[in-house]
Amino acid sequence: MTAAPPLAQPVGRAEPAAPRTPGEAVALLAARRATGALHGPLGVLHLVDGQVAAAESSRAPGLADLLTGCGRIASEAWAELLHRHGPQGRLAEVLVERQLLTRGELELGHLGTLFDAAYFVLADPAGGTWRFESDARHWLGTVALVDPARLGREVERRRRLLDGIWPWPQLDTAPVRPVEHSRRPSHRPPGRRRRELLDHADGRRTPADLARLLGRSGFGVTADVRRLAAAGLLDAPRHAAPTAVPPATAPGRPGGGLHRRVPGATLRSTPAPGFSAPGTPDSAAAGAAAPTAPTRSDRPPTTAAAHPLTVPDPDIALLTRVRDLLEARL
Repeated sequence: MTAAPPLAQPVGRAEPAAPRTPGEAVALLAARRATGALHGPLGVLHLVDGQVAAAESSRAPGLADLLTGCGRIASEAWAELLHRHGPQGRLAEVLVERQLLTRGELELGHLGTLFDAAYFVLADPAGGTWRFESDARHWLGTVALVDPARLGREVERRRRLLDGIWPWPQLDTAPVRPVEHSRRPSHRPPGRRRRELLDHADGRRTPADLARLLGRSGFGVTADVRRLAAAGLLDAPRHAAPTAVPPATAPGRPGGGLHRRVPGATLRSTPAPGFSAPGTPDSAAAGAAAPTAPTRSDRPPTTAAAHPLTVPDPDIALLTRVRDLLEARL
């Protein structure tokens, strides 16, 4: 990974080690109060004085996709505004001046797309080459700044949420393939939002394609795809083994978050078929077998995972709890 060129260090002070992950690169740039764009394999993070001002990713719809997709702003009008005011970084200011968006709508849409794209940029496990473009400015301008540490906590929270739903990250990039109607479980069908995903999944569109098509959050669609897979409504890719299921919270230990029903959760205390405790002969034999995607019948029992709140402000904590509940229930 390559980042900003090292700053001059005082004599006798060791130069900091080169960052090994996107999160470390962002932390280093934040400590230097850098301004510019950090380019990576899955997107870009824009920083202003060490704070994250914008994020873009190929895996998540941007503000333009959402505004033009819902018809709030015509595509031609957006292209003209971007051409005239984007190079000066004044597009956000112009949107409010012309009353195309209120300031609150702009901030809400901007922060939503920022956190959405930043998750895919920072959670990319593949690594790759990163470069920092000093003094580069985003075309939207500065709408709201996010502390990199807060962004890192949110990325980790979302990663845990996805793993708690269905620990199978290959679903996040593979084409979404619904199972045949004859193979679908007979339990209660999914809600309207997930039914719409199934209706538009044609075996070629990925979660990112569906998010742009439907004008939804990339992370929200990714979470719904995993929920559909956990419910046995999708064909899971079988070219790699699933990640480990997060351990259950110890008895008597406060969870610190909202309890939610995880698709496929059971009240059984014994491992499901095909899963053995670590260190047993069955587990060693299972490790030597060829990996296959888990099915609903052989999943281990999943408890209602708690997601601790990491923000001290009670108002933000309440909003975070409401958001977690909506993500888990809708």
